[in-house]
Amino acid sequence: MSDASRQPNPGTGLLGPRYARRNQLGATADIEGGGRWVAVDESGWDGDQLHGEQRSRYLSIGSVAISDADAEPIVDEIRSATRLQAPELKFSGVFAGPKNGQRRSVLSALLAPGGALHERASVYLLDKHYFVVAKLIDLFVEEQAHKQGSNFRNAGDARKMARSLFEEGPRALGPALFGRLLASTVAFTSQRNRDQQVTVDDFYEVVEEAWARSCRRNVTEALALLRTTQEEAVEFLQAAHGPDAAIPQALEPLIPAVAAVTANWSRKLGRVNMLVDDQRTLSDENLDDIEAEARDRGYPEFRHLSRGVHLGQLRRGQSTQHPSLQLADLIAGAGFAVAQRHHGLANPAGEDLHPVVVPLIDVAGMLPHDEPARVAQPTPPVT
Repeated sequence: MSDASRQPNPGTGLLGPRYARRNQLGATADIEGGGRWVAVDESGWDGDQLHGEQRSRYLSIGSVAISDADAEPIVDEIRSATRLQAPELKFSGVFAGPKNGQRRSVLSALLAPGGALHERASVYLLDKHYFVVAKLIDLFVEEQAHKQGSNFRNAGDARKMARSLFEEGPRALGPALFGRLLASTVAFTSQRNRDQQVTVDDFYEVVEEAWARSCRRNVTEALALLRTTQEEAVEFLQAAHGPDAAIPQALEPLIPAVAAVTANWSRKLGRVNMLVDDQRTLSDENLDDIEAEARDRGYPEFRHLSRGVHLGQLRRGQSTQHPSLQLADLIAGAGFAVAQRHHGLANPAGEDLHPVVVPLIDVAGMLPHDEPARVAQPTPPVT
């Protein structure tokens, strides 16, 4: 590696040649005819480890259609109102916790009708457990159907099957076995399995047990199809971990989620320029993939994406240098707090902010339903 590649890249805190091409060096500013800038940050990211007691259930992608030039006075306003002395605004340090209710009222006012960020902000929520179920169908059942000439995905059958398996699975299998099915899917498909410690036989042993135990028709039918896909599972391992890996990071949600956020903003605004926080997953290569996915490939959850997404620049930046990213962090953190409350976890921030955050939730997010308003209510326990 050259000396230059060891140095921090201007505009980002990440090192090395994988983070060299897409750095935003200066402040962003909207230029007539050049498209709107949208800043994007996340909260609750765990990579492709999407299941487990220590994992947060939701990934929240906060985005705000604002340039650094327009964000700076808003950040200054927040600093003044909250008496913040820290070098950057971070939701976790300023607005979370039981003692920050007064500061949260400042954020609520910005997001509410009449506020400076009203109709500029969006929250894309991804339920990680549902994402695992969707990938389970997508990688194996849909792949088999495609080889057989079926229009399984575009007809909506894949999405319907994933939702049925997710919604009915805990009752059909029992919460413990359904949890094992999710955990086995993550263990088998994640990057950690590149040495194949979890074999095809290990994975399908759990699938067989789930199929045999299922007591609901929709779940039984989905698992009956899944248990016939061992050939597709072998092909997946070769494609994901072989010498010519074609589907790296198959279970990494951040890449398709940012692509979906990009597409959603483009449909609202036309040409958009995206500025993402310097997350290590968002390498130049993965940003190339996001650009291609936003333009051509569609959503991570069986939704048809119309052509014509108008993406200008897709850049990476560090929040200390970009006030627009600091606002995106606040929106992502607020979305995560509200999602945690929805999951039944006591959360003062979620309690205070859900009235203004729930209307911002993208209807095209990665949730097992099309009703963002449901996030305003705690999820009842499975009995």
